[in-house]
Amino acid sequence: MTETFVTLETAKMLKEKGFMEDCMAFYTKNVLFKCNAYINTNVLKLPAPTQSIAQKWLRETKNIHICVYNCACGYGYEISKADNGTHITSSVYEGTNDGGEWDTYEEVLETGLQEALKLI
Repeated sequence: MTETFVTLETAKMLKEKGFMEDCMAFYTKNVLFKCNAYINTNVLKLPAPTQSIAQKWLRETKNIHICVYNCACGYGYEISKADNGTHITSSVYEGTNDGGEWDTYEEVLETGLQEALKLI
């Protein structure tokens, strides 16, 4: 198993919203480069955190929690306030598969990250 890094589009959105954490990967043009150690974000042109780091950053710095759930149709997400659980939005029947959900956890988390970043 390996960690999934955010897509180029999500990395751009994170940087725009103030993400400044050290990362083990970065994008140069459209190519993802992975490193063996954390690199200072000030050196990187476009840091690419793992999905879980981006999710934690949103929770701890922007008070936005992304919850991934599964059901008979696949995976979906809900976005709420991290401090009190107040519902903000969810992915009801917006997914890419025939059931209106996503086929993998990573696909729906990426979409949830992007939707959460649009809220900021």
